[in-house]
Amino acid sequence: MSSNIDNALARIAGAETHPGLAGLEDRVMSAIEGRPPSSGLAVGATLSAAAFALVLGIVSNAVPSAEARAASTLAPFGAPSPLAPSSLLLEPR
Repeated sequence: MSSNIDNALARIAGAETHPGLAGLEDRVMSAIEGRPPSSGLAVGATLSAAAFALVLGIVSNAVPSAEARAASTLAPFGAPSPLAPSSLLLEPR
């Protein structure tokens, strides 16, 4: 089944609007105005989650789990990397 998009758009443009669309903007705006303000519980939960994340970040940086060392074997212009696909394929299983 093939249809010409120009003909389909012309039919849609010529059709009458749905009666449920009448006054849609007014209904939406009145629904927005009638919404209650956000509850204090949501604000408290957000602030407590932010405080927990801040404390967790400070503690995780203050107490390192191990000494960090740079990997010297992963140099792009130095010795071949032990994790290169060519070296991984050559190893016996």
